[in-house]
Amino acid sequence: VVWSHLFGREVLSDSGEWRHECEVEYLLSLPEAKRAEILDGVPGAPDRESQGIRGIRGAAAVAALKVQIERLRLIKTKG
Repeated sequence: VVWSHLFGREVLSDSGEWRHECEVEYLLSLPEAKRAEILDGVPGAPDRESQGIRGIRGAAAVAALKVQIERLRLIKTKG
């Protein structure tokens, strides 16, 4: 059991909630340019992996991740 900042409660360390928080935490830790590349991909990239999360999961998933990244950033800066 671990504390989730995003969910504001304890969650199981093998849950989807925790995997989501770890993904958001990782993306937040990246420099902005690298984060943008992972989220939005490389413009004009022919292969799916280079298209980033947007190419794999779609624009709505990227928009939701960006909201969660900003939310976690705010939670962590309030300390």
